[in-house]
Amino acid sequence: MIKAIVVDDEWYNLEEISGLVEKSGFMRVENKYQNPLKALEEVADISPQVAFIDVEMPEMDGITLAEKLLEKNPSMKVAFITAWDQYAVQAFDLNASDYVMKPIKLERFEQMIGKIRHEILLKAPLQSLALRIKCFDQLETSIGGIPVKWERAKAEELFAYLLMKHDSYVHKDTIIQDLWPGYEYAKALPILQTSICKIRNIFSKLKQEIMLNYSGNKYCLTITNAECDYFQLEQALSDFRLGDKATHANVEKACVLFGRGFLIQQGYLWSMEKDEELRKQLASVLNEIISVYSREGDAAQVSRGLKLLTELVPYDEEANFRLLKTLEALGDYRAISDHYQWLTRVLKEEYGTVPSGQITDLVNDI
Repeated sequence: MIKAIVVDDEWYNLEEISGLVEKSGFMRVENKYQNPLKALEEVADISPQVAFIDVEMPEMDGITLAEKLLEKNPSMKVAFITAWDQYAVQAFDLNASDYVMKPIKLERFEQMIGKIRHEILLKAPLQSLALRIKCFDQLETSIGGIPVKWERAKAEELFAYLLMKHDSYVHKDTIIQDLWPGYEYAKALPILQTSICKIRNIFSKLKQEIMLNYSGNKYCLTITNAECDYFQLEQALSDFRLGDKATHANVEKACVLFGRGFLIQQGYLWSMEKDEELRKQLASVLNEIISVYSREGDAAQVSRGLKLLTELVPYDEEANFRLLKTLEALGDYRAISDHYQWLTRVLKEEYGTVPSGQITDLVNDI
C-alpha cells in the first residue's frame, strides 16, 4: 500500500479526499491534517510517499507547505487540490505530480492517483515492488519473482498464521496452542523461536515492507507494501457499500480471487475456521448485491451473483435452485447443463453427496 497524507483546512474537503484515496485500494491515508504546521511537524515520522495538499489555507498556503515538506522528504510525490486554476502553473513549477480542481470529479481524481501510483512504482527500488503473497488455493510467496524457499515447514506455517492475524499482536502461547497443539511446550517454544528467526532472515532485505515485531511475549506481523490476494479481499469487504456499485464489482473480483478457499491446499487445521469465516462474509455481501439487482429486474447480474455464490457455497440448495431458475428465465440452457454437471462433480468430490431431487427434477424438466 502507498502511504499518503492529506492536508486541507476545511474538514469536509479533508474527509472527501481521504475517502477517495482510501477507495483506490492501493493507497492508505496515514494521517490527515487541518493544520499544515502539524503535517510539517510529523512528516519525518510518517515518511509518506504522497501528499494531497489544499492550495489555499490560512496558516500556510499549500505551495509553501509542499516546498517545506519536500525539503524533509525529497522523494515524496505532491498532488494539489485547488479551486483556482492559476495555481496549476505554480504546481508544476514545484515539480508536483498533478493537481485536481474543486469540486472534485471522481474520474479526474482517479486519473491523477493512477498517474502518481505509476510514478512511485517506476522509481521504487526493486524490493519495494517485489513481495507477492498468494493465500487462496495455496500459499505462494515470492520476492522479485523468485519463490521463497522456506526449508522449514513450521516457518512457512507460522508466516501464514501471522499473515492471517496481520497488524495484531498474538501471544506466543496462543501461537503454540493453535499451530502445534500436540507438542510439549518445552519442545514447541524452540520451534517457534527458530521459525521466527527464519522468517526474519528471509525478509531481511524488505525491512520497509515487512516487519515482525515482538513485545510483551507477543508477535505481530505488519506488511506495508505487498501484492496479496488476502489483503485485496479484506479491502473489498471493508469498502463495500450497498449503494455504491463500484464496490459491488470489487467484491465480485474478491470472490474470483478466493477460488477454492483460504490456504485450502495447505490443510492447516487453524486456517479452516478462517476459510469458513471468509466464505460467510462473502456470501452475506453477495446476497445483498443479488437483492439489489433482483429488485432492479436485472436477471443477467442476478445470475452472475448467484454463480459466484454457488461457487462459494456449492452445498447451498436455495442458491443453486435460484441460479437454475434465473438461467431458465434467460433462456441460457447451455449454462444450465454446464452448472448442473459442475455441481454434480463438486458435491461428489468434495462433499460425498449428490444434487437434491428438487434440483435434479428442475433440470430434467427444462
